[in-house]
Amino acid sequence: MNRDSRYTSCCLKETGIMQVVAGQIQDALKLLEKKPGCKDVREKLKGTMDLVRKVQPYTVSRSTPLSEFVQKIMDQIREMNFEALHEKGKVRYNYAKDGEFLNMASFPGQVQFLQFLIRKTNARNILEIGSYMGFATFGMAEAMPPGGMVTGIDIEPMFCDFVNELANERGIGVVVIYGDALVVLRKMAEEGNRYDLIYMDCVKHEYHEYYKIIMKNNLLAPDGMIVCDNTLLSGTSLHRSTSSGRSLDDFCQLVQKDDRVTSVMLPCFDGVMLIQNVVCGECPSPQTVESAIGNPKLVSIEEEPKESDNTVEDCTSL
Repeated sequence: MNRDSRYTSCCLKETGIMQVVAGQIQDALKLLEKKPGCKDVREKLKGTMDLVRKVQPYTVSRSTPLSEFVQKIMDQIREMNFEALHEKGKVRYNYAKDGEFLNMASFPGQVQFLQFLIRKTNARNILEIGSYMGFATFGMAEAMPPGGMVTGIDIEPMFCDFVNELANERGIGVVVIYGDALVVLRKMAEEGNRYDLIYMDCVKHEYHEYYKIIMKNNLLAPDGMIVCDNTLLSGTSLHRSTSSGRSLDDFCQLVQKDDRVTSVMLPCFDGVMLIQNVVCGECPSPQTVESAIGNPKLVSIEEEPKESDNTVEDCTSL
């Protein structure tokens, strides 16, 4: 099997907004199978589902391919017996849910997208909040200019060791720091670190805290960019239907109302938000994160905010 077809096939097994849509279409088809007639509707839905399932593999196959080295990292991830590792105490969490592999790696197309941004912006100092087993980490490292460095953060010691050992073996500018992301970020702030690109893909209900630390301490370079993953979170942020979904929607509203930055949310993968500092000549008056959080009217697009442990108003006490 050629490289593109072998690798893009894994897109079908990922979670994300497109897969949620495909699943809902499949459920509708099952219901229609029990109904007499409706053949035209069934055929239309089957065509729609086929289109939805093929979009991401197609876009990956028509983009600049990832290297064999990066592709093999995904193969290694899929070969891991996380259930056994969890039972032996090697990992904190069981990443094999009900016997089914739970993959937290970025979409292949998403890594291609990150590589495109890095090459375009010439980012050489990159921070990744949530590195997992290095699929996106090494993908980003391949795109940065010579002498660049990707610094990752992860809470799993085994993941940190896996990535760091591989980086040392190959002489790649990658290091993953073990620890709680909030604690490590605060230490980075104290050290005066600054990054050209920050990739945020960690605990969803902590996104607003990562953002506050980054902006308060100038961890983002003036012309840098923050890339936030999972801002749609399978549609739960859109509907505010889970605690994590509500937290992400609160975070996205927080960013959208912060006058210091400009942002755009892209409806690709599982939702991606891009954030950059305002760099125009006539900038609006700075609006602090605290004032953005304190806005009394941050509502969802469908309904008034429901009570949750992670509303925007609650962020001020964290």
